[in-house]
Amino acid sequence: MKKNKTSLLWYKTIPNLGGLVLFRETYNKVRHNYKMQKESSFVEFIQHICARPKMYTLGGTYNETAAFVVGFSAGSVSPINDRSFDSFVCLKNSFPTNYVWTYVIKKCAKDDNEAILLMQNTILEFIELKDKMTEEELMRFAIESSKSEEGEAGKTFRKFDSALLTGDKEVIQSLIIESKGAEILWSGYYPEDVALKLNEISSRQPIKQIPISEDGNKVEIISQGLPFPVEMNFINGKWRINAEKIIALRMSNK
Repeated sequence: MKKNKTSLLWYKTIPNLGGLVLFRETYNKVRHNYKMQKESSFVEFIQHICARPKMYTLGGTYNETAAFVVGFSAGSVSPINDRSFDSFVCLKNSFPTNYVWTYVIKKCAKDDNEAILLMQNTILEFIELKDKMTEEELMRFAIESSKSEEGEAGKTFRKFDSALLTGDKEVIQSLIIESKGAEILWSGYYPEDVALKLNEISSRQPIKQIPISEDGNKVEIISQGLPFPVEMNFINGKWRINAEKIIALRMSNK
């Protein structure tokens, strides 16, 4: 068997190179196997707790089960203990990315059982994809898999949100349900260049529309810029914003 002279020359020039390469290869294999074992253990943990939540919590509710998962993740190096998982869940469900995954899953489910199942499926899907994709690819996949088109209520809210930035009284009044103290909504506004930039940032974030009445004439809007859902009502063929919470928030910050 013919020896490679170039390789031999390198080994003679740097005597420890062969050992170093072998060490790094071994280290990487061990590290990869350790990572796979930890992920496998975490997957089993998620499957067990979601199958029998009452074995791990007092009531077996979604809130208790999710809190257990969050606590376990915080105390260990798990695949879901960084912000990338929150962003993945938000984008996959058409939520703004400044929300936490526990809240998003609860809002997307009808009851505790459905929420626990959705939590399990989402976590397991994320772990599987995380090994195959970069973070950028993961987020793109989440956006594409959401397949949700923004409804008329969402489009109306975006128009209202933009008008809040510039203090456009005429637009705001045309889009809200008449409320006491509404004038505070247009009494303050951002400089034009700042409002433009904030509007650009907001336009890139999804808006989640959740029906809260059986006839579909009342929905909740979840947006990036507000710390609470905003109710909208379909009145006389048009969507109108119930701005009472926003008015109260601005009043409290005066």
